[in-house]
Amino acid sequence: MTGWVIIVTGVACVGKTTFSSKLAEKLGLEFIDLPELIKEMKLYEYYDQSSGDYVVDLRRVSSRLGSILKGKKSIVASVHLIKPRSVPVKLVIVLRLRPDILMRRLKEKNYPESKIAENITAEIVDKPLHDAVEKFGERKVVQIDVTGIDMNKLVEKTAEAYITSNIKSLNNKIDWISELERIDTHSEILQFLAKYG
Repeated sequence: MTGWVIIVTGVACVGKTTFSSKLAEKLGLEFIDLPELIKEMKLYEYYDQSSGDYVVDLRRVSSRLGSILKGKKSIVASVHLIKPRSVPVKLVIVLRLRPDILMRRLKEKNYPESKIAENITAEIVDKPLHDAVEKFGERKVVQIDVTGIDMNKLVEKTAEAYITSNIKSLNNKIDWISELERIDTHSEILQFLAKYG
């Protein structure tokens, strides 16, 4: 049996785990929350107190993930964009969230200001999308704006698009700067980034 993986990525708090676990269930695929797996299997070098992050050995994670996924059809949710060794990546879904809502979610989860600024900046400059396209190629990457979207409906829509080989129809064009200016929240975001970024 040939295995493959769908990777769901994006910055912190965009809904990767919720979306991925529900989509995996809907499609009958195995689900892996990579940050949890990294902690559980101690696939990190150390915990950095100042950043609040585990410093991950990406080669070790890629190798271990490849071993776990070999011969399986899976969905992996992760902020870490890792290609599992010897397992083809079929699709990369980049979840996107409007930066003002992202900032609110990160604050509600008590992220340090520096991490909030880092994630907002990454979202504004399209870093998750850029990294996914650079690593896997534009043909395999789809970005979906989850702002104000019911996650259950999005899972249904994504599963249907995947099954009918129409996944690219979900691809959104995103310009957060224009959107933040349109809804007049760009000043608040810029002030936060100037202070903590």
